[in-house]
Amino acid sequence: MMKPEELDRQLLEMFTQEVSERASEIERTLLTLEETTVPDERRSLQEQILRTVHSLKGAAGLVQVRGIETICHWMEEVLSRAAREELVLDRQKLDLLLAATDEIAAAARLLSKGEIPSPAHAEGVLLKLQAAIASGGNSGGEDTKPPPSSVDPVPVRSTDLDGSMRVSAERLDILLYRSGELLACDAVVRRHAEQASSLREQARRLRAAKNLSAAQAASIESGLRELAASLRQDGRLMHSAVSALDQEVRRARTQPFSEACKGLDRIVRDMAAASGKQAELVIKGGEIEIDRSILAGLQDSLRHLVRNAIAHGVQSPEERRIAGKREKGRIVLAASVSGDRVQVLVEDDGRGLDTASLWKLADEAGLSVCEDEGQLLRRVFEPGVSTSTTVTRLSGRGMGLDIVRNAVEEMRGTAEVAQVPGGGAVFTLTLPLTLATVRALEVVAAEHVFAIDTASIQRVIRVSTQDLAASADRSMTTGSMRYIDLASWLGLRPASRRPSMDVVPAVVIGAGEIQTAVIVDKVAGEQELLARSLGRRLAKVRRYSGGMVLPDGRIALLLNAAAVAEAAMAHGAEPEPFPRHAGKAEQRKVLVVDDSKYIRTMVKLILEGAGYDVALAADGGEALKYLLNHGADIVVADVDMPRMDGFELTQAIRGSDSLASMPVILVTGRETPEDKVRGLKAGASAYLPKNQFDAHQFLEIIRQVA
Repeated sequence: MMKPEELDRQLLEMFTQEVSERASEIERTLLTLEETTVPDERRSLQEQILRTVHSLKGAAGLVQVRGIETICHWMEEVLSRAAREELVLDRQKLDLLLAATDEIAAAARLLSKGEIPSPAHAEGVLLKLQAAIASGGNSGGEDTKPPPSSVDPVPVRSTDLDGSMRVSAERLDILLYRSGELLACDAVVRRHAEQASSLREQARRLRAAKNLSAAQAASIESGLRELAASLRQDGRLMHSAVSALDQEVRRARTQPFSEACKGLDRIVRDMAAASGKQAELVIKGGEIEIDRSILAGLQDSLRHLVRNAIAHGVQSPEERRIAGKREKGRIVLAASVSGDRVQVLVEDDGRGLDTASLWKLADEAGLSVCEDEGQLLRRVFEPGVSTSTTVTRLSGRGMGLDIVRNAVEEMRGTAEVAQVPGGGAVFTLTLPLTLATVRALEVVAAEHVFAIDTASIQRVIRVSTQDLAASADRSMTTGSMRYIDLASWLGLRPASRRPSMDVVPAVVIGAGEIQTAVIVDKVAGEQELLARSLGRRLAKVRRYSGGMVLPDGRIALLLNAAAVAEAAMAHGAEPEPFPRHAGKAEQRKVLVVDDSKYIRTMVKLILEGAGYDVALAADGGEALKYLLNHGADIVVADVDMPRMDGFELTQAIRGSDSLASMPVILVTGRETPEDKVRGLKAGASAYLPKNQFDAHQFLEIIRQVA
């Protein structure tokens, strides 16, 4: 039997869910009411809001959440008086009800954190509601605009996409992760089946060579035949079961695209009012089902793009009349699915991007002349770039579009921008359908394995080395095809040292007229792999968008296709990503110590690109054993590790007669001044926070301490 406190907690959780849903419902209906011009329809919508508020008031009273109950009471009074007197609410009343709705949503957020809103919650809005009732009927009429102080162009309320899911999102995450692991196991089983078949063939050859008796060989061959057949059968069954499970879990995680668009109509309304403009939001493809993790990641990007469209794109009514456009601007959000990618368009019919200002900014920055308008427009995604001449509450800081690009690329997607014929701009966000697994092509460059998302691949080609310029440049252009040598771009090997071959494989990525051919040493194969985030500590390393464990246990870093394409567009003008150091650097050995395989691999690539010999250890104990047996010139270590952490390793090195003078660099997630002091007291030569990790600075510090 459920205890009273458990029952109360369950009721409160259900109520929290209802508050969030009711707040969204009230807001949507109020915005619809504002756009409706037929009096009867408006009164019908007002009655609908009244019923919703009344129901929420009753639920709040049941669980004794007086803060929400009080807000609903006074909203109900305003709506009831309008119903009794058959009034149509004016703009000021609607603004007041929207403000009260925001306070209900804020109360829902408090409840989700375990906090109970007080009876005095939203006191300012309550006083305004009471004053509105005391003043009687409408005070301003339909065309009355809210005072500037009451307009908040960026509502603080955000939509919680998990809120409408009745199944625990955490449980679904675990299920999806496990199904991804099963997909990886599926590949292993199939590989074992191939190995068994190979052993069977070896036994057949042994019998032919008479190294075994016929009976022995026949017995071995028969056993291996049965094993291979069983493994193949098991593999087929596992593949079928895993595929079905994976499909069902993905379906359970999906939500309509419209969920990510909640609140955007309110942003359009408030920002347009604040800037003296008129605009409407149109959503297309709102019913398309998309993975909730993608939708959650899209929310902030959509807000930035909608704000950008109002601030920079949509003109004032007078400007639009002069330009021959209708006074009310239009912002369209459209979603569509193609293959294993989802594409989201954010388009406005405003003035378009200010190319003259972008050219001017490029000249002022001393940048080389852009090749074409497309390359120029992509500059809007760079940090600090803004065509606004002043900084306001709405625009001018040059931050929003940089945030959009970074957020999209963190989800292994791409962001593009183009002008719309006739005026306006369109941003295209292309994203995977899921973030859990990746259909990836494995490639090899300078003996390192990397992965490329097949969704970004157009085709795989073989290129004659005679067609490529016989130069050491990392990127070249031939016609509409750009070429980039992967090993050289990553700093693993100069292009001039590429193995001598008549033809080389290349993976073509990108779309449209300009494509990029990524030159590699070998194309190893394609398979479904479990993708893992590199974490906040490596967020600044843009060239990689994740990591994955291959069936044979090796680590493959997932390349960011957008970063590769941008590097190819630079035509070798940018400096080498990781500078090579002359002299002793080629001969020095660095021991990298970290319990994360991904971070070990990342640091190894950076160091090898700079010419260092690199050894790896998973914890301090393993590192100390390696140093005592093999030695090294420099140690780069994490702090938080099992068995022996970085502080203890540093102290052990300083306490050893043979190792005491060895430089130790601690690269760690511990960022407090106390931790830094502790590391330096232990004897560390340098202490670098991982969240501020920069490859160039890292190599420079190694050069200084070596």
